[in-house]
Amino acid sequence: MQILYKNEKARKQFSSEFRKKWRYPEQVKVKLLAAENYILRADSLMDIVAYPPYHFEHLKGARNKEWSIRLGNTGYRVTLVPCDENGKELVGGDILAHSKTIRVIEVTEVSNHYE
Repeated sequence: MQILYKNEKARKQFSSEFRKKWRYPEQVKVKLLAAENYILRADSLMDIVAYPPYHFEHLKGARNKEWSIRLGNTGYRVTLVPCDENGKELVGGDILAHSKTIRVIEVTEVSNHYE
């Protein structure tokens, strides 16, 4: 899969290119690196949806256009938006039904869900 970023902040939060500057707990760093590697090696969004430890879920309220994956029991999550081949966000329709054909995601944030 291809990973895009909503902005430079999201890129610095998620991309292992910046791992020396990450200020996360060690366990989160390990999980974040594993998530990046897993996503890059995935054939489609279906691989992420079908991987139970990520608890892929649709967000609600003001963030209802985003989805998230959990980084284990750390309290941290990665929020993302599925995109088409041109990088345009897919926000309507049944994303899960089309997950086999979605090969691009946009990372919007890495955050501690409980802060």
